[in-house]
Parts: sequence; C-alpha cells; structure tokens
Amino acid sequence: FERELPGVDAFVCTADPWKEPPLLVIGTVLSLMAYDYPPEKLSVYLSDDGGSDLTLYALLEASAFSKHWLPFCRKFKIEPRSPASFFSTNPDPPLTSSQEWSTMK
Repeated sequence: FERELPGVDAFVCTADPWKEPPLLVIGTVLSLMAYDYPPEKLSVYLSDDGGSDLTLYALLEASAFSKHWLPFCRKFKIEPRSPASFFSTNPDPPLTSSQEWSTMK
C-alpha cells in the first residue's frame, strides 16, 4: 500500500520572527514531519525570507529534538503531534519509562 502513495512536499514559509515566532514555525515543521506518512515519501521545507538567525537556530535545535520526538510519537501513537499541544495537555502521560519522558521534556 505504501508504494502506491505519492511523494509529498510541504513548504512552511516565514519572513519575520517577530510576527511569526520561531517556536510556532518550528512547531509546524515538527508537526508536518510527524505525519503518519512514509518518511521516505515526505519532504518538509522551511523557507525563511527574512533570513533570521533566530529561526535558523530554532531549526537546528528542532533538528536535534526531532530525532527523539518523531520516534516517540510513533511508538506511543501520540496525537496531536505538535510538541506544544502535547506538552500542554499531557503533564505526565503513562509511559513505560520515565527516562523516555524526561528525554522528551
């Protein structure tokens, strides 16, 4: 079934870190990356027309975080997959390992 799915390109555009806070922009990128879709068929792009250092730094941090967040979402079938939504509504979800939860927080 997955072989029949088309490739998907998702573009997130931003221009001004004061009007579009990097936390929200990066949350959008992470949410897209966490879609229940074959990772090899999903490409997510961030276009920062303002060339903000703050957005770049946030993206670098999100890249490191995504290496933990995406497998965590898949393993525990997390919904919604937006980090901000998840952490604001789940202070202590029942997990098999408190170490995994600490890694996410």
